[in-house]
Amino acid sequence: MKKLSELIAYKNEIDRLSIESAQTFTNLELSKITHLVRNDALDQQLTEINSQFKIFDDRFDQLKKELQDLISIAERPWIQEGYERYDKGEVNNPDDILKGRQINSIDSTPFRARLAQYANWKYPAMIIRPGLDSFINDMVAYDPLYLVDLSHDFLQPAMQKFNEQYQNRLRPYVVKEDLDSEILKQLPNAQFGICLAFNYFNFRPFEIIKKYLEEVYDKLKPGGIFVFTFNDCDRRSAVELVEQHFCSYTPGHLVQELIKTVGYEIVYTWSDDGPTTWIEIHKPGQLDSLRGGQALAKILPKPVAKSK
Repeated sequence: MKKLSELIAYKNEIDRLSIESAQTFTNLELSKITHLVRNDALDQQLTEINSQFKIFDDRFDQLKKELQDLISIAERPWIQEGYERYDKGEVNNPDDILKGRQINSIDSTPFRARLAQYANWKYPAMIIRPGLDSFINDMVAYDPLYLVDLSHDFLQPAMQKFNEQYQNRLRPYVVKEDLDSEILKQLPNAQFGICLAFNYFNFRPFEIIKKYLEEVYDKLKPGGIFVFTFNDCDRRSAVELVEQHFCSYTPGHLVQELIKTVGYEIVYTWSDDGPTTWIEIHKPGQLDSLRGGQALAKILPKPVAKSK
């Protein structure tokens, strides 16, 4: 039996094919003949050709269904392994996380611009595992800025970028991931303008992602935005990371179905031939605030000591 990544690659190729476009082109060209010749036999033959297209299309759909059945069988052990690795804590080591995030990182330049369009001091913001990524520098305008992770050790790399004065303004929260209790229970409901989780869900099983989507929805103000990335296993490159025991198995179509089920609206997605998908989702409503002004000094990173 083929590896899961090979089955997904085959499915990707098949999904690019269209019987409908072939039928439309054939009908257009043959109709030129039947319109000009006006022959009953040719008209009947064209009808039969279209019938054969329908038979061909039905058979093609059946083959795609059989392929999906093979994928469903092949993906089961990887879904199970993802939960087992997560339960063993194999995705929570600080050094591995920071190194792994750099290996699996994507060019942040266009996404920093995406975040900049949402920046507004009138609303609090939340970053789930800020780590070493530069996005925190683009979110200091939010007031206040909450940092969320599973331990203080995970939060320190991000906080140490800033001077002591600004560190005292940050709101770090240590949470516990548990399917049986609320993860973000310490944070206020319906207060946040934006939440960012960059390269965090790439290493989380589907049920944990589901729980975060549901809880962040409650934490966002109406009109708030949730921005995150995940390992999009609708593509071969993402599944290969799973087979290398590096990322979690999270099919993109299931993630998008979950997003809509929770109640979000998808406002932007980005992906290339790589494994990562960046997605921005919106809680329905109009984002508003009662704040009239912000009397704060400009926030600067902690200065680097000069070598003697």
